[in-house]
Parts: sequence; structure tokens; C-alpha cells
Amino acid sequence: MRINAWQSSLAASLVAMASGAGAVPIYQSNQVTLYMEGYFTAHMVNTMGDTQMQNGASRYRFGLNVPAYDAWDTGFNVEWGVNAISSAQNLVIQGDQQAAPGDRGDSIYLRQGHLFAKHPKWGDFIAGKQWGVYYEVTYITDWYNVSGGLASGTYALGTDGGVTGSGRADSALSWRKKWKFDAGEFQIALQYASHVADLEIEVEDIAGPDTVLICPPGDCEYGISHGISAVYRADIGDGLFLGAAYNRVKLDIQSENGLIFDTSGNEPVLIDNQFAFNASSNDWTSAIGAYYGKEAFAKGFYGAVVFQRSQNNELAPPGSVEGITNFFDAKGSESFFSYTWGTDNCYSVYAGHNYLVSDDPGFEAALVEGDRFKLALHFLGFQYRWNERVRIYMENAFDGSNEVAPEFIDDFVAVGIRIDI
Repeated sequence: MRINAWQSSLAASLVAMASGAGAVPIYQSNQVTLYMEGYFTAHMVNTMGDTQMQNGASRYRFGLNVPAYDAWDTGFNVEWGVNAISSAQNLVIQGDQQAAPGDRGDSIYLRQGHLFAKHPKWGDFIAGKQWGVYYEVTYITDWYNVSGGLASGTYALGTDGGVTGSGRADSALSWRKKWKFDAGEFQIALQYASHVADLEIEVEDIAGPDTVLICPPGDCEYGISHGISAVYRADIGDGLFLGAAYNRVKLDIQSENGLIFDTSGNEPVLIDNQFAFNASSNDWTSAIGAYYGKEAFAKGFYGAVVFQRSQNNELAPPGSVEGITNFFDAKGSESFFSYTWGTDNCYSVYAGHNYLVSDDPGFEAALVEGDRFKLALHFLGFQYRWNERVRIYMENAFDGSNEVAPEFIDDFVAVGIRIDI
């Protein structure tokens, strides 16, 4: 299985909140505000005995805000990822760098594209490719400059989490609503998506030796998905965050017209086109998270942890299992800690971990090597914020993964620069 002032003053305030450094207005009037934001980042990475200059998670985004009837604000956001250093990059060591499978060789690929309508009373409605509501909880540990985001269940199946809805959700409808209290703020978020991608199914030896089953196009798919998250930000000290999230997508793996091929010869030969099968299941992941502090890399201390459990949300590395047990259940955790000081808060040290292990006896019994999947990375980094829009960083990762973990996991030392728009 292989496998986004209630006229010009309101718009300006939305632009100011769009990113840490602030977005750049391109055009502004009493009716609309068009802005651009994003950043360019690249680093020299020494890993696996080799040193390469690598693309970071560079991206640029255009947004349009259009104040509408009453207190409604509407508009759109379109964001593209950029492989600016090399369009043929083959080393991906950060979850946020993940693209949809068909986009991985592209110099420019879509990260988000959605419409929105926001109202202070009725909440925020968003339609299109967007950050899933699951990310409302898991983003709190996804702050590393080079790696990270590998164990929270966000970037499912080695992708950007689009088909599952846990990361940059494809074709999704979402609603978010905040309530403010004297002691803090509570937010609930809901998400829905229908079919977003076909499943390519190939199962060997299902009808005897030298046979393969292929699911006909359109019969096997990622079906309806749902997501929910709830977060509470308490006004305690520098700020306390508590959150929980759940995401589920239906795996429709069934057909009355399965194709059986004889593979004993030089070319596959179709021997049955009405093979019936049903192995449908659910792909789900759940997460809880907490942090204390203002935000990552803000003055003072910031500490965040995330724990997740999942079913069929992780994908076995190629060649690691026998038979059809490619998806596996897992549990994992992530952490991110930073301390920032100095004039203009320019110095930061940070550290943390990503830890993901299989929790699936059937999958573990089918492994060719080892008895469990284990990804274990510990990070230590330093960042110097030259000014509001330029930062220089060094990041180290110490790998404790086993032989079953993906090939790109290893110790690394990286030095890089990020320039915000």
C-alpha cells in the first residue's frame, strides 16, 4: 500500500497577526488588503558521513482580506513551498517539509489554498487545503529549525498529512470558535473532509504463489474524515496551554472487481477480474499537549510536550515487512524547550526530542528485521536573531533509532539561515 477597524483597520490587524515578523501589505484600500508573507531558509547539513546544502521549509503566501457584511471578514490564503536550493532534494528530515507524494520533485508545490469567512460571534469558517484542527494541539512542539514534527501523528504516512487531515488537510471544511474568560481563552475546532485520494493496493501471493492483487482505480480510497480539537489558554504566569485533538479517516479497502495477475512469467497476466475483498478500516490519531511560556523563542522560558496514540496512521518503510501489513499502530511523544535572552531577545538555546514506536503485534511479527519500529531523535540547538526578520541557527540531532526506522534518520549537525519576508 503506497501510498492548507473592520474595514482597512481590521484587515491591517489581521495582517499584523499573520506571522511573527508581520506580513508585508502589497495593496491596501478601504475594501481589500492583499499581503504577502513567508520566509526563505537553507542549511548546510552533515549527516550519514556527507555534507550537503539543503532546502529548509521555505514558503511564501499571498492572502486577501475583504471586509464583508456586518462584522464578517472574508478572503483567501494561498501558500506554496519552495525547493530553492535544489529541486531534486532527496533528504527530508523535517515533517513540515513534507509534500504530497506527487509534489516531492517539484521546485514549487502547494502547501495551502483556502477561502475563509470570520465573525467575532459565529467563529471562523475555512474551506480548502488548510492546517487541520489536529495541528491546533501538535504545533506546540513543531518549532525546530531543521527537523522535528516526526512523532506527533501530524505528517501521517510520510506526507504532509493532507489525505488524512491531520496535517495540511486536503479539501477540508473547518470551523473554529473562541470564548474569552477572565482566566483565559477556550477554543473548539471541528473539521470534515470527504474523499481526498485513491489508495493504490498491491498484495502479493493472495491467490497462491506468483500472484498479485490490484485494486481497480476508484474502488479503494481514503474516505470521509473528521477531526476535533479543544484547547485552553490560561492566564497563569507567562501562559499555560492545554489541548487535546482527535482525527479519523475511513480507509475504504474493498472491491467486487479486484484484479488478480499471474506474475510467474516475464509479464503479468490477468487471470481474474472479479476477485471480491473487504479490508476496510479506520486511520485515527489522538494527541494531548501542554506548554508553559509566551511562545517558542519569546523572552524567557518556553516548554512544550505532546503525546499521541494512533492506528494505521504510520507507514512501514519500504521492504521492512512481509505481506500486506504496511500500516501500523503507534505511540509517540515530542518536546520542545527554549530559553531566550539578550537585547531584543536575540539569543536562544533550545532542545527536545521526537520519539515514535510501533504498538502493533501483527505488524511487528511481519518485520523482516528487528522486532519493533523505533524512531528516537534528541535535539540541541542555538539561534541568534540578527534582527526582526533574520535568524542564524545551529541544530544538532542525536539518533537512537533502530534499523527499522526510515533511512533518512541519523545524527546530523546543521548550520543555517532564515530570512522572513
